[in-house]
Amino acid sequence: MTSTEKRRLVDRMRHIEERLVMVVNPVSKKGTEKASDVRSLVRREGMYLEETSTDHPDDVGSTIEFWSKRFGGSRVIMVVGGDGAINQVVNNVMMSRSNKNVVLIPVAAGTANDFCRAMKLTSVEASLEAMAEFNVRTIDVIKIEINGGSKQRQPRYCTNIIGFGLDADLARRSQKYKRFGVAGYWYASLKHAVVLMFKGVPLYNVKVKAIGLEYEGPTIGIMVANISQYARTFKVAPGAQPDDGKLHVTFVKPMSMPKTFLAAMSVQLGIHDRFKKVSVFDCDEFDLELHEDMYSQEDGEVYFYPRGTSFHITLEPQALNVLVPPGSKAGGS
Repeated sequence: MTSTEKRRLVDRMRHIEERLVMVVNPVSKKGTEKASDVRSLVRREGMYLEETSTDHPDDVGSTIEFWSKRFGGSRVIMVVGGDGAINQVVNNVMMSRSNKNVVLIPVAAGTANDFCRAMKLTSVEASLEAMAEFNVRTIDVIKIEINGGSKQRQPRYCTNIIGFGLDADLARRSQKYKRFGVAGYWYASLKHAVVLMFKGVPLYNVKVKAIGLEYEGPTIGIMVANISQYARTFKVAPGAQPDDGKLHVTFVKPMSMPKTFLAAMSVQLGIHDRFKKVSVFDCDEFDLELHEDMYSQEDGEVYFYPRGTSFHITLEPQALNVLVPPGSKAGGS
């Protein structure tokens, strides 16, 4: 970006918003480097910067609440990190009841950056351009209500996808290789695939209910998406847009190992619905009950749930304001 372009961007940013909250994922080397560039630019131009870290999620929530209460109206929250960092901020925004007063501007600094790709924000320059133009898109957010027997948990939210079964298991196994990025995820997946060739495809016992689907028994995997593509290459819900008011579900019944492998590969082309044991559909709500201990992955973050946990998954329509590049549509990749 040339100095002239920077000047134009900063002048427009200051005209629209002189106060900025920046949330940084300190674990991301790429994130800290990009944050440093933005920080020096913002402060040099006299904008007021309030900064916090994803190391302290309680601080994130209090910072957002503070800005919303003190100034009212639209507060710009810049998130420098990947999908996990964005997920944490979105949960804080939704739980702080400030979602209608917050405008989110993500800066891609993670591994897959699925949310940023869906919003067409693939560089710092694209994010600054979106902020300068103040082109706001209001999108839906997946709401996850969790009930573990007699214990009711606080709802959680995600912008991209929530997955159970094999998808979540692969995400869990790839955690130890996270520093290698997408290559680490593929290594963990291929390593596990070799094991499954001898042990067979794992099955996960569940009970699910949605319009057009009622099922109780073993499954290979369940994915509920809000965007079309995740993990960069998997077109899990072709055509899905995060503002279309629908949950996009992929439900996989037991298959042989060769068919499971082919179905997994076909997700990269978005043609997995051609398999008889794969159901792909849209719905407004989705209910799931676990009949064994299982993991989930929510925007790439892995969580453990004991047997008996139930989930009521819906959408919070038009719940999150996001700045996107001029002329772009808030759709999937």
